[in-house]
Amino acid sequence: MILRQLITHIGFLVVHINALPYENEYGPEYGDEWILFYDDEGNTHVMNFSTIPSDSRGMIFGDAYYYLYTRDNVDPEELFLPTEENQVFSSQYFNSSNALKVVTHGWFSSEQTTWIQQIKDEFLLKDDYNVITIDWSEIASNPIYPWAAFSTRYIGKKIAKLLDAITLSYQVDGSNMHLLGHSLGSQIMAYTASYSNQRIQRITGLDPARPFFELPMMPQECRLDKTDAVFVDIIHTCGGIYGYRKSHGHADFYPNNGKAKQPGCEGFQNVIEGCSHGRACLFFRESINSEISFTAYPCENWEKFKSGECRQNFTYMGYQATEGDFGDYYLYTKDESPYALGDH
Repeated sequence: MILRQLITHIGFLVVHINALPYENEYGPEYGDEWILFYDDEGNTHVMNFSTIPSDSRGMIFGDAYYYLYTRDNVDPEELFLPTEENQVFSSQYFNSSNALKVVTHGWFSSEQTTWIQQIKDEFLLKDDYNVITIDWSEIASNPIYPWAAFSTRYIGKKIAKLLDAITLSYQVDGSNMHLLGHSLGSQIMAYTASYSNQRIQRITGLDPARPFFELPMMPQECRLDKTDAVFVDIIHTCGGIYGYRKSHGHADFYPNNGKAKQPGCEGFQNVIEGCSHGRACLFFRESINSEISFTAYPCENWEKFKSGECRQNFTYMGYQATEGDFGDYYLYTKDESPYALGDH
C-alpha cells in the first residue's frame, strides 16, 4: 500500500515538473503584440496583431467547403449550400434521426489535419452521428493574421446558412447540434451560432483564439462566450498566448493550469506553445471513447487546486462535459497519450 502511494506521488511530481512555467525568450511585447505561431504541420509563422492592415495586399481569397461523414459512407460526401433562401437541401447520407456534430480548424490548418479526422472517427465509433467537417483552409492560409481573424465572421455566416438549410429540409433543430472549433475555428462557431436561426445546444471551444478576440476584448457578439449556445464548454491549454486567458464559457476547463507549457511539450518556445495549443484537440479526441475520464474539479484558482483544497463535486472535461457544469474546473493530465488520469 505504501509503495503504491509512493508511486502515485512520484507520478504527480513528474506532472508538476512538466507543468512548470518556462522562460519567455522574445521580450515583453510577445503575447501582447505579436506571437510566433507554430502550425499543425510544424511550420512557424509570425502572428502580428499590433497593427491592422490598411489594405488587402497580401490577402488570399477563397471559400469554405463542407464534408459529411456517417457510418454509411466510407468517403466523405461534399455538401453544397443552397443558392436561394428556403431552397430544399439534399444529401445522400444525412440521417435526420441522428444528432449533428460540426468541426472546424484554425489558422494555417485544414479539414484534413490529423486531429479533425481523428475526432470525426471517434465520434462515428461512439455513435451513429452526422459529422460535418468544415474546410476553410483557402482563407486560413492567409499569412496576414488579421485577415484570417476577420474572415471568421464570413465563414460562420456561411455555416449558419448550411445549418438552417438542414433544419428546413430535415427538421433537425439546434437542440441536436454540437459545434466544435479549435483556435480561430472556435470563433467561427460563435458566429455560426449567432447567424443561425437555431438556438444551438452546445459549442465546444478548443483553446479559442485570443488575438483580436480577447486581446483587445471584443464585444460578446464578436467572440465566443456563454451567450452563444445553451451550453458552452471551453478547454484552455495555451491561455494568454494563443488561447483565451479568461473564462468565457459556462464551463471552463484548465488542464495543468490551462497554459503553456503543457506536460510533454518540449523544445523551443514556439514549439512548446504550438504543442500546448494543440493539446485541447487531443484531450477532446481522447475523451470521446476513453475508459478513463478527464475528471476535473471546481476551484477558485490553480494554486488552491494544486494545494489540494478542491477535491469535491467533480465533473468531466471533453465529450462528457454536460449542461449544468458551471464555473472553472482544474485537473492534471499525463505528458503523453493516453492523457487522462481519471479521479487521481
